[in-house]
Amino acid sequence: MSETYDFLGSVSPGAVLRTRDRRVARIARIARDENLLYGDVQMHGACAWRGDGRYRDAPFGAPGPLDLLPPAAANPRIEPKTESTADALASGENRGFCCD
Repeated sequence: MSETYDFLGSVSPGAVLRTRDRRVARIARIARDENLLYGDVQMHGACAWRGDGRYRDAPFGAPGPLDLLPPAAANPRIEPKTESTADALASGENRGFCCD
């Protein structure tokens, strides 16, 4: 989540965003006078967010999995880490490998 991203000014009804736990959030309506966005989250249902993307009903206002991510942060470009097993064994660092 970004404190500087203006969800109210940048998002329109029908927009598809992502939550912090990577679920799809579809914006249904925007209530600028209430500083709220309303929409639905995949496998959760109806939700409301404050203008900064924080989930309105979060306990104590704490950051959580239903907070909205700005569009650029929703799809980070992650480069895969690759290394050959032979090079890892030859390095002498005794690093194990795991399939994930």
